[in-house]
Amino acid sequence: MKCVKFATLVALLTGFIGTLAGASEPESVVRGGRLYDNWMAESKARVPNQPNPAFKTKLARVAPVDTWRCVECHGWDFKGKHGVKSMVARQKTDPSAIVALLKDANHGYEELLDERDRLDLAHFIVSAELDMHALVDAAKRSKSTQGASDKVFATVCASCHGLDGDRLREIPPLGDSARQRPLEVLHVALNGHPGGNMPALRTLGEDVAVKMLAHMQTLRSFNLAASIANGGRLYDDWQVHVGGQRQALPHPAYPPKASYASSAQETWRCKECHGWDYKGNLGQYAKGNHATGIKGIQGLAGADPERSMAILRSSSHYFGSVLKFRDLQDLANFVSYGQVDMALALDPRTGLARGDAASGQKHYRTMCSSCHGLEGRFVAKRHLGKAARDDPWHSLHNMLNGHPDDTMPALRELDPKIIHDILAHLQTLQERR
Repeated sequence: MKCVKFATLVALLTGFIGTLAGASEPESVVRGGRLYDNWMAESKARVPNQPNPAFKTKLARVAPVDTWRCVECHGWDFKGKHGVKSMVARQKTDPSAIVALLKDANHGYEELLDERDRLDLAHFIVSAELDMHALVDAAKRSKSTQGASDKVFATVCASCHGLDGDRLREIPPLGDSARQRPLEVLHVALNGHPGGNMPALRTLGEDVAVKMLAHMQTLRSFNLAASIANGGRLYDDWQVHVGGQRQALPHPAYPPKASYASSAQETWRCKECHGWDYKGNLGQYAKGNHATGIKGIQGLAGADPERSMAILRSSSHYFGSVLKFRDLQDLANFVSYGQVDMALALDPRTGLARGDAASGQKHYRTMCSSCHGLEGRFVAKRHLGKAARDDPWHSLHNMLNGHPDDTMPALRELDPKIIHDILAHLQTLQERR
């Protein structure tokens, strides 16, 4: 009997020592932080098809896949959200208790995470005892009192993110993220990106992380005007603009009997469904070769870009699988803020510009002729004057936003009268015989 009790005691001590050793391994803690952020991306696991049954609220607009992320219920500060209680009390507890919780019916991760995943996640929860609100004030500013860590950022981070923090188009500019979502940025700085190769800075200490946050909060802001113009070029032809592989199969939502159904690349252009005037089946594409019966996007003008982003990512558009985050963001900003009422510039019936051609000639000769020539040099195999007469809505869109994958300036921030006048002058240009 004594031997059995001794053997049992040894086993318990061995398990306890093993737990302590695992908890002391920083790589387990930071990997657990990435799993807490997005375990599906970190473990390359299959994404569940249905929302998490434990996610009860219907008030929040949360994508079904995000209901499975730990952070969506417990928050970046671990204090809970969507009515889920704080898990701060779980910190400094036995990791095995956390592992057991992850397997219970409420969490349902027994089949979704393997044993290593659950243990790493448990080590993060019991070891990551940072009080995030001690590092960031109520106004979302870093509480660093020793200045910004610009030198660490310039050497450790800038090789990927650039000195201004806006090089990667897969994510928002770091400056805006640090100002808008500082707790999330701190978490990622400490633990790295799920499924990525970003270095985790946790072992350098919270002081370095909070000073890094202070520096990132000084980086330049996202430029909405530039985003809208870029979105207009993506609306024209994102496949050309991003320089990626063109689509080999038609867009699933493009009507199979419409004129361009056999041209896969054309079916993926936003303009081909919604028109250059953005009115779809109620505008210039109501009839003719470009008619699809698909409605326009004018109903989204002025809407929250997040709504446009959700539509672009939905199963009706599929753009989440072909465009990077910043491209989606730019396209959504164009849809929400970049549409113009083309009837103010063009007669809807005749397509004639409402501007003053004589005034437009002066602007054209100083601003445009260096590239297009005084007589309207050919663009995309079309004479500029003929293009402005045949499809003035297309010409106006390009004047406002520029051409995809081209250096043509976007004129949307100029006085609309100047643009209308230039377009009127373009319509007077004739090809040389």
